[in-house]
Amino acid sequence: MPSRRDVLAGAVAGAAGLAGCQASAFESAGSVSGYVQLKSIEGWPTDGANETVLDVSFDDRAEKVDGYISEQWSDYIDDPDQPIISETFHDELHQTYDQVWYVIGVCSEQWETGDFTGCHNDFTDRGNFNQAQVYDRVEASYLEEKEHIEIYDVIGTKTKSSAE
Repeated sequence: MPSRRDVLAGAVAGAAGLAGCQASAFESAGSVSGYVQLKSIEGWPTDGANETVLDVSFDDRAEKVDGYISEQWSDYIDDPDQPIISETFHDELHQTYDQVWYVIGVCSEQWETGDFTGCHNDFTDRGNFNQAQVYDRVEASYLEEKEHIEIYDVIGTKTKSSAE
């Protein structure tokens, strides 16, 4: 059976490609300034076949945020481009799936090295997931050994001029 890390990498690879960022195998020290480029929720039923509950990413070509929510869960989200996961929705997900993975992707120039664009896509908790939306500027950290992204503060919204 593939590792949790391998499965996650496959599950979010498409969304990460849209955002133009790669997760890399290096670790950050402390918090950095960056922006959120991806939010995703994957549900894993007992049979092991994952289901995409929600996927939000920045589309560079169209210069807009694209959000997807599974029809099964659409009543729980008012705006698929800016999802907030209520406690009720969180509880329903955990009653439906054996595992629920909240994933967030953050890009930062402070993480750029060599060929890597300075983006990490990895697990987070519901609080971090709700704290920031795609394209928000954030203070964040990434701990590879814990496979976790922590959002410390939202400091604004990334603008087109700051992306150039």
